[in-house]
Amino acid sequence: MRMGPPFLFAALVAYGIPPPPVHARDDLPRVAPQATAPVVAVLVWHDVLPRKDVYFDTTTAEFAAQLDAIARGGFTVVTLDALRAHLARGTPLPRKPLVLTFDDNGQGIYRNAYPLLQRHRFPATLFVHTNFVGKTTSKAHNSWPELRTMQSSGLVEVQSLTANHPPDLTKLSDADVTHEFALSKRSLEVRLRRPVYAVVYPYDVYDARVERLAAKAGYALGFTEDHGNAGASPSLLEIHRYSITVPERFAQALADVAADRP
Repeated sequence: MRMGPPFLFAALVAYGIPPPPVHARDDLPRVAPQATAPVVAVLVWHDVLPRKDVYFDTTTAEFAAQLDAIARGGFTVVTLDALRAHLARGTPLPRKPLVLTFDDNGQGIYRNAYPLLQRHRFPATLFVHTNFVGKTTSKAHNSWPELRTMQSSGLVEVQSLTANHPPDLTKLSDADVTHEFALSKRSLEVRLRRPVYAVVYPYDVYDARVERLAAKAGYALGFTEDHGNAGASPSLLEIHRYSITVPERFAQALADVAADRP
């Protein structure tokens, strides 16, 4: 007689053997097996300013030098939509692929980073907390017209960083997390008239429950700041990114992709 899981677990406990762990993320959509190669790095910056306001800013000169290094190194910058097709369906990417992203919608992205992206014709994605669009907190944030201008260039897409950028989604109720995801998605789709399918977890704080709620709210991709090959991510709702706020991460990302090293 074949023992099913409930009987097997009971037998293990009866003999003092702990049952095997249940993997909390096993029900989340997986990365396609073909997507492990080539190595693809998703890079994330925050604000880009002539002089840093805070440690996680990048200076305009640093950012210009980084884009020059990408161009000189023969890397191919691909869109977020191309990454989605690669991770979800195994659609091939060109050699030495990179994806450029920005979090927090700082106004320096429009004023300083966007002209440099235009110069190189590099596509990029902005992750935006929608209730702060056009407002000034500790930083000035891009307005809806500025987001539309960047989007209309065909180089920039805009995706979600929740509505209010809560400090810890894991401490919110299911209803409140769902509200953050749904309100942001709806605001972006109504204002910018493009599909929203990707989200970043604020402050890089998330767990399996938050990932499931993101999927339930209609997001196909979720991004972290845990660095590594995007194709080796634990799931489509927990995708690796290299945070450029860590000084060595930019060089590491380019080296990993150039060497095709996970």
